[in-house]
Amino acid sequence: MLKIILRISLCLSVFIALGACGGSSDEPDKPGAEKAHRTVLVYMLADNNLGSSHHFDSADLKEMERGVQNGALGGGRLLVYHNRPGTASGLAPRLLEITPEGTNIVKTYPDDPALYSVDAERMRLVLADMKQLCPADEYGIIFWGHATSWLTHPDDYPNRSQAPQKRSYGNDRNKWMSVSALGDALEGNNFSFIYFDCCLMGTVEVAYELRHLSPRIIASPTELEGEGMPYHLNIAPLFAKGEADVVGAARNTYEYYDSRPGGVCQMVVINTGALERLADVSREVFMTQTSFPVALGSVQRLSKRFDPSSQLYSRCRPVYDMDHYYETMCAGNTGLYDEWKSTLADAVIYKASTDYEFNGIAIKRYGGLGSYVISRPSDKDYRGYTQTSWWKDVVSKSPVFN
Repeated sequence: MLKIILRISLCLSVFIALGACGGSSDEPDKPGAEKAHRTVLVYMLADNNLGSSHHFDSADLKEMERGVQNGALGGGRLLVYHNRPGTASGLAPRLLEITPEGTNIVKTYPDDPALYSVDAERMRLVLADMKQLCPADEYGIIFWGHATSWLTHPDDYPNRSQAPQKRSYGNDRNKWMSVSALGDALEGNNFSFIYFDCCLMGTVEVAYELRHLSPRIIASPTELEGEGMPYHLNIAPLFAKGEADVVGAARNTYEYYDSRPGGVCQMVVINTGALERLADVSREVFMTQTSFPVALGSVQRLSKRFDPSSQLYSRCRPVYDMDHYYETMCAGNTGLYDEWKSTLADAVIYKASTDYEFNGIAIKRYGGLGSYVISRPSDKDYRGYTQTSWWKDVVSKSPVFN
C-alpha cells in the first residue's frame, strides 16, 4: 500500500512540474518553467471587422495550428493574445498557447469596459504574463490588426479636442493607439524581431520610433490583403534555431501572394541598427532644402489618400517611396544622394514588391522603406506629423521650417 501511495505522489509531482503553460485557469501559472529558446507572442486585435465580418482571426489560428506541426517550433513557445470579436458581449480577451497537440487557454482577461487592448496598461500586462508563463532566452512579437502607419492618435495631444481623429495601430471597439504609445508600452522589452501583420507599418517614421526595441522590423509600407501573413508557412522560420529567419518569413509572405493570380504584396525587413545613421544623412538632405522641389508631386505613392475631401490636404498620402523622395530632394547633388542611398541599403536588408499594391496603385519604384512626403511647409501639420520622432530629429531641421 505504501508503494502505491509513493507512486501516486511521484506521478502527481511530475504532472505539476510539467504544467508550464497549458490549462484553462484564469490565473497565470507560477514562474519556474524551463526556458524556451524563443517565445513569440501574436498580439491579435480582432474585435473589429477583421474578426467579426471576415473571421480572419479564426483562419489564422487554424494556420498556426498547422504551422506548429512536425517540430516547427523547435522547442519554442507560440502565444496568442486574442482580443476576440464581441468583447462587449462578454467574450473577454484570452491568452492562448498554440501547441502541436492543440490550443490551450492559458488565461482569460477581465473585460473592464474602461480598459481596451490598445491601452498600454493592458499590453504591458500581457507582456508580463508572456515572460512569467513562457520564459525564454529571447522573445519575438507579431502585431495583428489594422494600422495606418504614423498617423497620430488623439492621446498624443494635450488638448484631445484639437487632435486629428486618425490613428496608428488597432482597433479594439474603435479605439486605437499611436506609434509613440506603442513604443511606450513596449519600453523595457527587447524583441529579437517585431513583425507587423497589418497595413502601412513599413515606414521610416514607424521604424525610427521603435528602433531601440528590436534589431529587426518586418512590415509592409502598403496596405496588405486582409488574409495577412501565411502563418502556416512562417512558424518554422520565425522559430529557427539561432537567429529567427525574418528574411525567410518576409519572403514567404511575398511569394505566397506573388504566386496567386492578382496577388499583391510589398514587404520590407528593416535593420534598425542602421536607422541612426540614416537619420543623420537624411537630416543633411533636409538641411539643403531651402524650398521643396516641384517634382516632389511625382514621387511614387504607396498608399491611398486619407483626406480626399480636404481642401488643404486632399493630395496628401501617409506613405510614399522613401528612396524616390530623397533622390528628388538631392537633384543636382549626386554625392549626397549616393551617400544617402548607401545608408538606405544598410537599413533595408530585404525588399520585394509586386507590380501593384492593394488599392491598384502601380508600383514602378520601390526602395523598401516608406515615408511621408512634405512638398510644402503646411504639409507638416497633416494628421499630427510633427508628433513623430522622425519629424523632430530629421525633417524639422530644414531651413524651410526655421
